Amino acid sequence: MRSCRVGAEEGLRGNLLCVPCTVRAAYDVALRSTRDENLQGEVVMEVVRWLSTIRRINRFTPAELHTEVCRIARRVTGNPDPFRPVKVLSNRVAMKVLPTVRRMIEDSESFEEAFRKAVMAAICGNTIDFEVEGYKPSMSLLDRSLIECLGGTLSIDDTEKLMSLLSKSRRVLYLLDNAGEIAFDRLLIELIVDRYPLKLWAVVKEGPVLNDATMEDAEEVGLTSVVEVVTTGNDYVGLWRGPRRGLEPS
Repeated sequence: MRSCRVGAEEGLRGNLLCVPCTVRAAYDVALRSTRDENLQGEVVMEVVRWLSTIRRINRFTPAELHTEVCRIARRVTGNPDPFRPVKVLSNRVAMKVLPTVRRMIEDSESFEEAFRKAVMAAICGNTIDFEVEGYKPSMSLLDRSLIECLGGTLSIDDTEKLMSLLSKSRRVLYLLDNAGEIAFDRLLIELIVDRYPLKLWAVVKEGPVLNDATMEDAEEVGLTSVVEVVTTGNDYVGLWRGPRRGLEPS
């Protein structure tokens, strides 16, 4: 069963499998939010009560469900960022591996090879995700698994198409996902802004939600010194709803 965390697109609607998945997510977030078992139980039951008011689950996207879970957990426990310890650790591990990955990219014989490696690094960084059901990354083995991933190949390689699009673009919004992996996004962003005559904005979440990157994470991995970082203007999982003040750079 895929996690309801998968897919923030508006077209991806919920189904019955999202109900147990959302309750499970509430349990996981509750454990990260507080050690008080009473409050943990209150978070889960509040989510169950909220779900019971939904007549048709397919009116919600998985992203909407997870956003509400995180809001309930924050409200009940008073913890503004339950995933903060995980995000700090993810950033630290990523920054530890970053110099090795950077050398691998710099050793490339051509820009095309370097670009492909940087894209691969950004993809491999997705292994740092703690909210995919059935998948729990081992932080102690993460550095080794990242290096092994970088030695792989892409089943679908559209890097040439991407380079072609970038050469014709004037402005780019680079949507960032999780803490930790954004360190590897930084490598790709550095390559893009150095090569192409365009303006690039990196986008993080305005407020904490799951382990998604915020401005604080962008600062921790040094991204704010490379490119202008803006926010989505809200704490939603995804971009489909709410104000997008941060996405309107001057």
